[in-house]
Amino acid sequence: MFRRTMTALGFSLVAATPALAVDGPFPVAEIETDTYFEAMTNSNALQFYPDVAVDLANAIRQRVALAGDDDPRTLDVDVQITAMRLNDNPVLVNDGEFNILEGVVTLRDTVGGEDVRNAPIILRAEEMDVPYTSVSPDNRDFYTAMVYTFAERVAQMTEEVDELQPIGEIRN
Repeated sequence: MFRRTMTALGFSLVAATPALAVDGPFPVAEIETDTYFEAMTNSNALQFYPDVAVDLANAIRQRVALAGDDDPRTLDVDVQITAMRLNDNPVLVNDGEFNILEGVVTLRDTVGGEDVRNAPIILRAEEMDVPYTSVSPDNRDFYTAMVYTFAERVAQMTEEVDELQPIGEIRN
């Protein structure tokens, strides 16, 4: 009886092993960022911030666990930056002032190629009245803060992926 129980237990552990092998967190293999402002009328954000996609990709790389050669399961990150605007005006004024940065993030399983998560990120900064003297950051510092905050949100999304389908269950 003991032998049968141990054999059955051993078999069930071996059968369950592939499911256990796909627990996260998962490192990131590839990061792709791009801008898609075509939906916005008269957007001039790329005139002020032509490297926003590159800057965001670099900021994400600094914040996520990057995949090594021996990582069996990884994620790909695809970010489409869809808006940089001042309030609801797509035309940036003065020195490129903006207070909204929007984009869509897609996390993809590199093995199956299926989307694991797809979500928008919308950052909106607003001025507040405070009872003390405050100084607003210059445009470059503000831009950097918005890009870094967006990258933090992307990194947080990758950390929240804690399970992927076992390889045998992936549809081709």
